[in-house]
Amino acid sequence: MISQGFSVTLVRHAQSENNARPEHERIPDPALTPFGTQQALMLAEAFKHVPVTHLYCSPFLRALQTAAPVAQVLGKTPLVHSRIYEQGGCYRGFRIGERQSEAGLGRSKILELFPAWEIDPAIQEQGWNKHLSYETKDEARQRGIEVANWINEQSWPANTRLVMIIHADFKLRLLEAFLARNDIEERFGPVINTAFTTLTKREGSWKLDCWNVHEHLGQSYISS
Repeated sequence: MISQGFSVTLVRHAQSENNARPEHERIPDPALTPFGTQQALMLAEAFKHVPVTHLYCSPFLRALQTAAPVAQVLGKTPLVHSRIYEQGGCYRGFRIGERQSEAGLGRSKILELFPAWEIDPAIQEQGWNKHLSYETKDEARQRGIEVANWINEQSWPANTRLVMIIHADFKLRLLEAFLARNDIEERFGPVINTAFTTLTKREGSWKLDCWNVHEHLGQSYISS
């Protein structure tokens, strides 16, 4: 059950090596670029005085690395959630029909990188990605609905502020689920790296408070 004053803030990860490469050179689970590392630090500074109560992040390396400085500034232990990864899952290859599923980081590897973090029990040693093939947009939409339902059905403390560090396409899928409309992508356009979008539950429905906020980046560190 959603409590009074509940909000969800969806944050895209900082620039990854794949964001800076042509599509045919991309790898399954890239790290942040130096540019992206600076973006993550700027994001953390923007959240310095925000009363975040819960911090979740995707199991992709770029999301974990984005969450790390935010967690440090907030003094919060992130929970690595198995269901909030990017649309498509973890895969190798760029041509549709030729993409091969990859396992993603396993539990021990995540804990090696971030020893004090909480890991979703669904993430096991063999990796978090359960897809045998590339996840379609329709499948990602269904996952967005399932994650939104999970948030709606939990009992959260009053004035909860939940932050999720995720990805551009899955951010759109979650917005579609929360706002019950499938034209989000066409209406809002590109998602900026480390931009955040906040929704609040009011009068029984989710309201969009802000979209793609990225003022913390100034003019020199904007990328998409």
